[in-house]
Amino acid sequence: MSTEAIPQVQQKTGISRGRMLFTFLLGIFMGALDHGIVGPALSSIISAYQVSESWGVWSFTVYTLTFAVSIPVLGKLSDRLGRKQTFIIGISLFAIGSIIAAFASHFTVFLLGRAVQAIGSGGIFPITAAQIAVTTPPEKRGKALGLIGVAFGIGTIAGPSVGGLILKVLEWQWIFLINIPISILILLLVTGLKQEQPIVKKPIDLPGIILLSVVILAIMYGISSSSWIFILAGLVLIPFLLMIERKQADPLLNTGYFTRKNTVTLLVSSLISGFVMATSINFLPFFTESMLGMEKGSSGLLATPFAISSVIASLIGGSMADKIGAKKVLLLGFMISILGALSLGFAVNSLAIFVLIIVVMGFGVGIIIGAPLNVLILQAIEPKETGAAIGYLSLFRSLGSTLGATVAGKLIGMAAGFAYLFTISAFASAVSIFLIAVFINSTFAERK
Repeated sequence: MSTEAIPQVQQKTGISRGRMLFTFLLGIFMGALDHGIVGPALSSIISAYQVSESWGVWSFTVYTLTFAVSIPVLGKLSDRLGRKQTFIIGISLFAIGSIIAAFASHFTVFLLGRAVQAIGSGGIFPITAAQIAVTTPPEKRGKALGLIGVAFGIGTIAGPSVGGLILKVLEWQWIFLINIPISILILLLVTGLKQEQPIVKKPIDLPGIILLSVVILAIMYGISSSSWIFILAGLVLIPFLLMIERKQADPLLNTGYFTRKNTVTLLVSSLISGFVMATSINFLPFFTESMLGMEKGSSGLLATPFAISSVIASLIGGSMADKIGAKKVLLLGFMISILGALSLGFAVNSLAIFVLIIVVMGFGVGIIIGAPLNVLILQAIEPKETGAAIGYLSLFRSLGSTLGATVAGKLIGMAAGFAYLFTISAFASAVSIFLIAVFINSTFAERK
């Protein structure tokens, strides 16, 4: 596929470009803010519903699982109904889920609200990337997509602080109710959006939706709970899924993604990027407590330099992708991630060194989960598949993140566990570098 697969001409949106970007990026910010804001309220939620900590963690688990399922479904839906309509559905569901969670009288209903929120998120994150991509000229696409990382990073950084502030002055329910005015603002801003998008008019692939959802749930739950039975069940169903999808007029799962070297490489690289991200940022507080003797209250603050560095890298990485090419920037990002991971594993002997290293690591992660992968996948697919392709890229990143958290949880309790963990992270980045190098060579060969 030519690198000019996505249309060259900027599409007319009916509203100013600034308003369009602000509207979609505000959705990203809201989703990231919500993800970080729930953490500080977890103990209050557990206390309010009188559930155990193991059940309380399902506040995050049900969100993660449902989000993973919703990504490819709503990504595909955006290619059928249109990005604007799917984005509106996503924002609306996110708001409805927030209301359900805030006013739930029982923990089961609360979890239902979190699931509805997660489905809504599936109509926000990949759709935003698709919308920005098709409304931006190719020579500026990397920088524009980099803004997604900036919005997500700011929301992630602000989440715990905003959550803590809300809990000091209001009831915990307001961590969800804060989403309502933001959602209303987004819906008002997006009403004037017009887009020229070819809509697919074929039968909906219900068998594919159901079976793919079961496969994702089984594998994701199996990984997060370390249950090989669920993982194997999900893997066993994959051949049946592929068989069904080959017979569909408009399959949810484009089997061609898994037969072309370029798309397979990008999906695997996305999985690895999620793995590297999860093995670093998720366990930095515990690392500082174990290795540097930091107090619990202070250790969490030390993740902030990582997040800030990631935000800056998202913007710089996107701009560099426009200037020197997304492939080179992605390779650079994984190289920096290797340096950061090995340094975390073997070179931390003081707080100052640790801060320096996590800034480096954050910069690498900000690149590999940012614009370059999105730019590359858009170059490898047909314009009509934009939403679905970015959805699968997000799905594989989510799978990698779940796998990374699980592997980390198993290793950090061992002697020298962090050294093992970050060595595995560095090795995973090296694998991605190798695959991307092969992908670059084969792509050039195919285009000649």
